[in-house]
Order: sequence, then C-alpha cells, then structure tokens
Amino acid sequence: MRNIGIMAASVALIGLTACNPADDKADAASAPAQAAAPQPSQMMQETFVNCTWGETQGSGLSVWSYACPQAGNTHMVHDASLPGFALEGTYDGQTSRSPTIIVFKKAADAPIDAVLAEIRTRSPGPHTAQCVLARPTYDGVAEGIYHLVPPEPIKARWEAFSSGDGNSEPMDPPCGDLGEQMSGDHVFYVQDGDPTTVLWVNFGSEIQPFTAESIRPLNAG
Repeated sequence: MRNIGIMAASVALIGLTACNPADDKADAASAPAQAAAPQPSQMMQETFVNCTWGETQGSGLSVWSYACPQAGNTHMVHDASLPGFALEGTYDGQTSRSPTIIVFKKAADAPIDAVLAEIRTRSPGPHTAQCVLARPTYDGVAEGIYHLVPPEPIKARWEAFSSGDGNSEPMDPPCGDLGEQMSGDHVFYVQDGDPTTVLWVNFGSEIQPFTAESIRPLNAG
C-alpha cells in the first residue's frame, strides 16, 4: 500500500518515546480519562507545520489528527468499508487512501483471539491461514500489544529477509497487509474503555499525524 503523508521521524504516540508505539500505548492505557480533546506533542507540532489539528468520527470511535492541505491535502477520513479510518491524500493528480485504523468487534469477555478468523479473512497472504496473534519479542513492549505473525520456520525466514540479510530468500509479507511488513509497525490491541473493540493500527515507520491516545470510544466520558 502507498504510504500517504509527510511523515518525517519515528512514531510518537503519547509520551514521545518516538521509536516504540507499544510503550506509548502503555502510557495511554495508564493515563486517567480526560474530557478535554487530546493535544499533539511538541514534536508533532514542529513536524506538521501549516496543518490543522482536528477530530474525525466514525465506527464508534473519535480520532484526532492533523490535516495538511499543503501536503497533498493529506487528512484522516472515516472509511466504513474497512470499517475504520484511513489517511487520504492526492499526489500527481491521483487520490488514494492508506488504511490506518481497522475496527474488529468481539464479545466483551472474549480474548483478542476471538477476531483472528476475521483478521485472516481481511489479510490474505501466502501463509495467512497459519498466522496467529502473538506478543512482540522486542524489549519494552506494552501489555496488550499483538502482532500478526506466521509460524516457524516461516517466521525466521521472514525476519531474516525483512532485516536485510543478504543471504535470505526474498518473500512477500507472510501474513498479508495486516501482518508484519518490511518497515513500520502494525499492531493489534483491545481498545481502552471498550472491551468489545479490537483495533489494528498502522503506526508506519515515520511520525504519524495522529496518536494512540487520540483514538477514543465515542461513548468515553
């Protein structure tokens, strides 16, 4: 998928631990609920100049993000076909959308794996039928964060190829568009304040025009 926007640094979600969206998600989960609108970080303000911070609603969620008319008119839109949200922009006369947040629904008391069959359907890939939701293995990852990953030995082959191992065999992302990619971070987690909602979020590989803290249930206080 084409990466829309003017992102220029590593991801910053809440606490400005820019390189690890999982850590920032933990800050969002532990922070008390706020009635006031979420605000962008200083880094975001310095990155997204000539852009406007505002709210987009849909699919039971509220998301705050930057709209940038001078950068391909990049802005967040609700996309009921996902369902969820996408970044939309126009470049070289062509308007396209990059899915950013996808909403999956489950019973409140069901584990996150309850949406695995639907995830597999939405993310066709060479090994999707075998892919599972698993905790990332890197240090400092927040509780509740999951990646869509293939089983061994496919996982080891993919990690070698995606890390730039020149001796590895080229391969497509084994779990499709919602799984791990060559760059960026695609994560799944249960939405804070709504145990019936599982979110897939594309945090990309550069600073994004939204934050994890800004994704809130519409019924949140």
